[in-house]
Amino acid sequence: MNKIEFDNPIRRQVMSLPDLVEEQLVGCFDSGLKELISMAEFFDVRKIILTGVGDSYAAALTMAPVIEKYCDCFGVEVMRTIEFTRFLSKADIGIGEPNSPLVVGISVGGGTSRIVEALQKANDVGAFSVLITNKEDSPAAKVARRVYIMHTPALPGNDAPGLRSYFASQLGLIALASRMGHVRGTLPPTGPDQFKAAIKEYVKCYQGATLENIDNQMFALAKKWKDFERFDFIGDGVQYGSAFFGAAKFLECNGCAVSVDDSEDWCHINFFIKNPETIGTVVMADKYSPSFSRVVETVNSAHRIGRPVLVVTNSTETSFDEGVEVCVLPDPKENFEWLLPLMDHIPVALLAGYITTLSGECFFRITHASGEQVIDSPFANRENMTLNNSKIEIYE
Repeated sequence: MNKIEFDNPIRRQVMSLPDLVEEQLVGCFDSGLKELISMAEFFDVRKIILTGVGDSYAAALTMAPVIEKYCDCFGVEVMRTIEFTRFLSKADIGIGEPNSPLVVGISVGGGTSRIVEALQKANDVGAFSVLITNKEDSPAAKVARRVYIMHTPALPGNDAPGLRSYFASQLGLIALASRMGHVRGTLPPTGPDQFKAAIKEYVKCYQGATLENIDNQMFALAKKWKDFERFDFIGDGVQYGSAFFGAAKFLECNGCAVSVDDSEDWCHINFFIKNPETIGTVVMADKYSPSFSRVVETVNSAHRIGRPVLVVTNSTETSFDEGVEVCVLPDPKENFEWLLPLMDHIPVALLAGYITTLSGECFFRITHASGEQVIDSPFANRENMTLNNSKIEIYE
């Protein structure tokens, strides 16, 4: 069985990342970032709220600690958009100083109703609204006080489900952290250039044999897992964001049932799901995480009850029980350990794409790997989705 026969849109996006990184770094670090927020406005910020839905929410989860490390303010909070728009009162947002809090909405397409609603609410209550997007003429861009364009080039052919856009959103958040750190003195003047160099070096180290080996491993695993219809994704801290993104790709690609949890909660709840041998279990494990020992226990527990387990990690196979499938990733260099979630999602994305094509499923329930559309699918009716036509309501 030749894997190239099962090439697919999400795989092509993964393979493009080492070539994309240099152009995307220019798009994120050098294209309007200095003009986005003035130095005086940056000094006003006392609190930051990041919000988004789907992939954008995952990007915020993975990169919020980087912003918090360098922002020199009273905290960075990642909020689900519906929680921000409908349940967070003006009194609890923290209004009281000019240009604070900074509310950053993330939406590549800029058409999601809840993002429009979040930015409008931020404006109405007196917060400072910024949109990270790739569409400067989108509905959300027309509402935001400032718009930060990622300038992500389109990939020829089909580039959905999105992965390059997720990568771009993560880089945009890192660039925002570096700019804020530069302005507020938590980074030296050379800090942004050091960030860019470290990002480029880390992404490029996947080029060639490293990425090819990961691709081969995921294709081999997909042949074993292609008939599974239930998957568990587990991650702690920022790895929860990577697990969330991985689960999203599995759903978008093949429509399976997924669950996302942390290592402790999984042991209390999902451990007890029957027929464990039919549940593909994916664990994101960072050896530098304070909870790594708990993650190891969770992996081995899942394996011992009969779960097929994949661990994506910067550790080694010997950290886990024999028989656990371990995908070992390159380790970011010292002081840039936070770069791991920039790339740790790629094995899971490859696995999702291969399982989809091997099982004959349609991406988003409407698109075959060949690009042929399923016209009569109810999933093709945009009105059924209500993502971009949901009623806007402002609750203060």
